Amino acid sequence: MVTGVAVHMENPETEYKARNPMPVQITVLKARNLKGSKGDNPVTYVRVEYNNFQLGDSGKLQMVENEVEYNFTTSFDCTLDGIHGLDNLVHKPVILTVIEVLPKEKKKKDEKVIMLGQATVDLLPLTQGECTFTRTLTLHPLGNPLEQVVTDETKSLVDIAVSVPEPLLSETQLEESNLLRITTESVFSVPESWSAAAPHNYIVSLFLPTSTSEVRVTFTNGILKGEKEPSVRPKRWPVNNITAVGAQNIPDSFIEICPFEDEDGELNRKEDLAFRTEAESEKKHVMWNIERRCFMEPEALLRLQKHIAESMYFPVEIKRLPLAPPAKAGGRTSKVEKADEEGAVSFHGVAYVNMAPLLYPGVKRIRGAYSIHPYNEFEIFEKTKHKNQETAGIPGALKGQSLHTKNALNKVKDDKGTKEVFKKNSVNLKLIIGDHAPDQEMPNVVNVEGEQYLEAKSYIVLEFTLEKPLVQKRLREELVKRVAEMIPPRPLFPRRTSGADKAVADYHNQIISVAKIIMDEYQEMFGRKLAEGKLSQELQDQEERKHKLIFELNTSGKYFAFKEQLKHAVVKIVREKYLQTVAFEDKEQLQIFLNELYIFLVDQMHCCLHKLLHVDPPDPIPESFLGSAQLKHFAKEAEMNKDFELAKKYHQERLARDRNNAEHWFDYGTFQLLLNDHAKAEECFREAVAVNQEHISSLILCGILASMNERYDDADNFFESARCFEPTSVLAWTIQGLFYESQERTILSEMAFAEARKLQTAAEMLKKSLDEVIVDKRKETEIPEAEPENDKKDQPVVNDEAEPAAQESHSSQSVPSLVGADAIPKPASSISTKKRKFSVKAIVDPTKITDVLENVVESMQQDEPVPTAASTVFPSPALLPSPAPLPSPAPNPVIEPPPKETIPVCTRSIYMEAAKFLLEVNALQFATRAMSHELLSNENGLSCEYHVVLARLYIFNEEFGKAEDSLAEAGQIDHQNPDLWALLGHLSYMKENYSKAKEYYERALCYMNDAFDMHTICLRLGSIYLQEEKIQSYKSAKSTYLFASQRAPSSLSWLGVGIACYRLNELTNAEDALCEANILCNMNAEVWGYLTLVCLKTERKLEAEQTYKYTLKLNLQNKKLLDEIHQLQKSLGFGNPSL
Repeated sequence: MVTGVAVHMENPETEYKARNPMPVQITVLKARNLKGSKGDNPVTYVRVEYNNFQLGDSGKLQMVENEVEYNFTTSFDCTLDGIHGLDNLVHKPVILTVIEVLPKEKKKKDEKVIMLGQATVDLLPLTQGECTFTRTLTLHPLGNPLEQVVTDETKSLVDIAVSVPEPLLSETQLEESNLLRITTESVFSVPESWSAAAPHNYIVSLFLPTSTSEVRVTFTNGILKGEKEPSVRPKRWPVNNITAVGAQNIPDSFIEICPFEDEDGELNRKEDLAFRTEAESEKKHVMWNIERRCFMEPEALLRLQKHIAESMYFPVEIKRLPLAPPAKAGGRTSKVEKADEEGAVSFHGVAYVNMAPLLYPGVKRIRGAYSIHPYNEFEIFEKTKHKNQETAGIPGALKGQSLHTKNALNKVKDDKGTKEVFKKNSVNLKLIIGDHAPDQEMPNVVNVEGEQYLEAKSYIVLEFTLEKPLVQKRLREELVKRVAEMIPPRPLFPRRTSGADKAVADYHNQIISVAKIIMDEYQEMFGRKLAEGKLSQELQDQEERKHKLIFELNTSGKYFAFKEQLKHAVVKIVREKYLQTVAFEDKEQLQIFLNELYIFLVDQMHCCLHKLLHVDPPDPIPESFLGSAQLKHFAKEAEMNKDFELAKKYHQERLARDRNNAEHWFDYGTFQLLLNDHAKAEECFREAVAVNQEHISSLILCGILASMNERYDDADNFFESARCFEPTSVLAWTIQGLFYESQERTILSEMAFAEARKLQTAAEMLKKSLDEVIVDKRKETEIPEAEPENDKKDQPVVNDEAEPAAQESHSSQSVPSLVGADAIPKPASSISTKKRKFSVKAIVDPTKITDVLENVVESMQQDEPVPTAASTVFPSPALLPSPAPLPSPAPNPVIEPPPKETIPVCTRSIYMEAAKFLLEVNALQFATRAMSHELLSNENGLSCEYHVVLARLYIFNEEFGKAEDSLAEAGQIDHQNPDLWALLGHLSYMKENYSKAKEYYERALCYMNDAFDMHTICLRLGSIYLQEEKIQSYKSAKSTYLFASQRAPSSLSWLGVGIACYRLNELTNAEDALCEANILCNMNAEVWGYLTLVCLKTERKLEAEQTYKYTLKLNLQNKKLLDEIHQLQKSLGFGNPSL
């Protein structure tokens, strides 16, 4: 059996050519509801035709009781030498014609006959493995079916049966073959000259690869129409010998309409919608609605895939031929062949169909509208890289020669002048000089008639459907299995229903039981004396009673019984709580375990006895209030400060708390990528996938690292799994496209990018619709109300110290300030973004931003002053709880920048979204690829966002000069982008140009929209303020750090608040802030150092010594702070025990 399969794979044609013709038997059983021309019981017979051959006529029978039984059987041989017999079988029907026989008229020898109707038998089931099938067919009468009212009760029906002796195709052939359906629907927006022209025959043709050559597939008899096509349209047979109009339709086969944006053609953009709607409803068009089925054997499928992979585009020709006169009696020549021989082809056009989507995994259908271009041999060759087959002797090629071809021949032979010869179409010269001078440059002749297609914007709607996809889509189950093979899922331990807790509870019960027995024994021995009050309470007497009790328990055997009673409970604790089930091989380890177990058992015994004797238990140790999100925030903060050891500690603490959380492993992996430790990063991402096999981000990063390590098969599996597990993920599709592009798999990369764009557009349109609904609801609920002037009296009072800072800014509106706030808000409070926006509008001067930007573009240097302090940017914490409304800024159209308008179309780039994600996870190689695609795909010029993200990429790579250039480009496009100013600040900060960094950070904080790393901006800006060592700078630092603490509190943000308050001599606020910092991280030596200064200033000797001890223990590196502590200790005379 294996040998047979191997032979079939080597020569797939052998099974098709080795078999003899197969007889196909058609039996017409009976007919019902036949309506004769002379009465209700006509004499009829049925004629059977197939492939332009009459297979036979039944006997003439009269209908009885509304039914006539023919029981007529005929057959034909289906040739299996090659595929032509099977191909005819799938696209040519058996035609049944019911003919009425009228009585003979006098003086006439022959009987008069009238055709009652026709029906078609679809033989497709025979190629799908069936040997026998029966059908009840509708007999369609002649004439216009719209004028005939037929109900189900009066419909004429014919029962037939079709059979073959054995299946036409074996199971292997059925599995490896395929069926291609080509549907030509209509040509819309035809040239206007067609409206006044005489009737013509409109033809569409294309060449299709077969196992040995290429065959022409032709669609004829297009109908020029003016009315709009109905929404439900049946498909028609591609044969011309069916007289009844209704019988021309393929049974149960209709054109499937899909929205414009879901089509695969060229005119599927939003700007094409109006034109297509007008063209398909108001303008004239040519209608075919013909489906041509093509049987594809394995070799043909391979050639089709190769052809698509090489050129992608299939040229589809559109021609017009004059209708030929009727054929003479006895002739067999059809109208189309007559026209080809005698007539001339005109309006020769071509549409280029991109067949590449058929090579996408799982895709079986493409449908779309394709623009029609003038026919030109050279353009076709450039587009498809294949020679035109019309004149290359291909079987089925049309015999007629187009006018432009004949004219070209005349020009080459006679050379009588250009204007007389080239009157209509483009030249086809490959036949003439292709063999003699293949390297000569061909003359390019204008196709005048074809140009009218471009002027009219004509397009053709085509559909290609396969029964099975050319490239099978991997199933979800298969992908899950492959990922599980590469990364086995970690089995979660079964949850024990209080296993350890139950063991401890049993131990408590046994302790209580033993304690009660001991107390009963003590009562029996000393209870009488205790009741009489004769029991001495002296310590010596108590010890004596204790020894008597122990002696009694040992001599009576009760002590041994107690141990045996507790033994089972202790064993359960060892097994359930400590999970020790085997003996220790190392005595030292055994001793360590016994010590630990003894301590635990004694502690539990004390807890149990305390409960028994009603003694209050000690306070439990409080659990850490820091959640996983806060630890992640601290880790990111440490990464920003290049303190990688501290960041690693926070990541490992998250893992220690919950190792079964995929997000913890993923974040730790991105941290390892930051350190360029790809091996550990991949290990972390694999752990994340082991915990959660469908963690999309980890699957993507596993694929990226596998690609970087040249394990491309593994990478493909990871990317495919991520896309399969979340089919609507734009990110997964985009990164998979980047991977395919790196592998030069162009068709698959285009598929992935196209799907990502489609999903992105759908998501943004949905978001836009939801936003519009929300805005409409707000408008309905809002009640406009004028603000009375008396409300101004209720506005919060501005601290006097803030007024100079506000006056220095070029704003005519005073703004609330943080300066002078005595209370330190708790971390739980949050600042209102809306309030910050009100204060921002009053201090931003757009003219100054423009001035700064111009200097940035020139030399990245600027001397013009800026708003003096960040304290003017943020509202005071003391004012946050106040219910009074904030003051509205004075109307000043010059000062207040207009809000940005949202563009009502989808503008987000899939490559930009992918690049930002890849930068966040430190996958710089793929981020570079995404940025390259954004550079090449942006037709309208690069955006400010592109230059900003590119600058971030350069900063990651420490290419600061290129980053500055990118930011200069971004500033020329949009100087109001806060990320632009934030990155300028980071660059200046890293270059230790703190004055410029301060200026840029202040700019970034002045805008209504937040920058992408506000926490970093606030911390660095606050540190710059502290370095200036000025009173106003300390106030600004306090405001900035408070703002950071209320957005995302951390030890560093509260430390900054504490330092600023200490320098302002606000010792109470400083101590509160430093305590907050110490709660969040008690291992920061600088926090302990400033707490030491506060304790010294407040003359608390013991606390000063304790805090100083921890400062030294944690190895404070800030020498300036340490010298300040020593100097203050020396001046006060306490705080340092060593003095």
